[in-house]
Amino acid sequence: MSRKHFSWLLIITLVVAAAVLLVPGKTGREAGVEKTALLPDLQLRVNDLDQVRFVGAGDAVIATLRRAGDHWQVEELHGYRADWDRLRALLADLAQAEVVEAKTAKPEYYDRLGVEDVSAASASGVRVEFSEASGVPAVIIGKRAQGREGRYARVQGATASALLDRDLDLPAAREDWLEKTIVDIADAEAVEFDIRHADGERIVARKASADDENFVLQDIPAGRTVRSAWAVDALAGSLSALNLEAVAPASEIDWNEAVRFGLVTADGLRLDVELVQRAPAEDGVAAEGQQAAAEHWIRLQAGLYQTAVDSAVEVADAAGEPAEDAPAEAVGAPADATERAAEINGRVTGWAYRIPEHKYESMTRRMEDLLQVPDQPGT
Repeated sequence: MSRKHFSWLLIITLVVAAAVLLVPGKTGREAGVEKTALLPDLQLRVNDLDQVRFVGAGDAVIATLRRAGDHWQVEELHGYRADWDRLRALLADLAQAEVVEAKTAKPEYYDRLGVEDVSAASASGVRVEFSEASGVPAVIIGKRAQGREGRYARVQGATASALLDRDLDLPAAREDWLEKTIVDIADAEAVEFDIRHADGERIVARKASADDENFVLQDIPAGRTVRSAWAVDALAGSLSALNLEAVAPASEIDWNEAVRFGLVTADGLRLDVELVQRAPAEDGVAAEGQQAAAEHWIRLQAGLYQTAVDSAVEVADAAGEPAEDAPAEAVGAPADATERAAEINGRVTGWAYRIPEHKYESMTRRMEDLLQVPDQPGT
């Protein structure tokens, strides 16, 4: 993310502000009210922000988002990438937010609107703090208005609270500030996948042609048949919309007994995933009388699919000799696959991700899961 991104945010802000002037007037208490900006300095100084912090009840830090080069990161979650789109939208809303009605200035009534000081253990609001160097004051975002549009807020240190002209997307959980997408490889892109278990069992399925509709399961045991084409084909979508639930340094997890899932796309991209199941964390949440569910973690890397011909070319190149019978199109990989692999590795290298159980199960199937139950003698 560059300063240019922030500049575009400001341009959008000005366009939206201008558009508001063209909207027909409101009725009721808002009619004729002169709106004022909640944080007038934010529009002017948004480019200078390098940190935004969210603080909840008892002054507990929900998340600290800090700019790091071309992206933002969540400081309390190992410095992993923050959801820039979400942060950008919030900053735009805060920069554009206008006060449509002044509310109570009596501290004893603040809690009714959720704008009491968040140092109180019972506070329901969230204090948003900006880089100290920006000079933008902190603001407490309170409850949503009932029966009308808007949200209550109070600038830190001010006595008067206010009703804003909009709601705000303000996550309450630290993990909700993470960039959730790990990878998103559509099943239509896949031409081959394989699963390798620690005990040696291996599953391989591939398409004879990228245009084929179904995958063909390889090495089916004699006398057995596939449960259904869908049972096999569905595994090709394992990396589609693969989102994280939590993140940790990969070095913190034991990968010795990992299941390995690999997937190849039509353009030559290969993804290799290691998967482990772990006991739940000590702070895992479970229903009363039940144990917390096991956690499912992965790490992955991207590369380029290498055929036997590609290997021959590499060996020949190393020896300074031409590879025999190597077609020109087999040498090298498509530029887009190379770029995709580099982009993925730039984000995921060194990280482990907790993923949903159904995604874990999809990438750790056994051959028996994909086959028809054999007929029993006498049936």
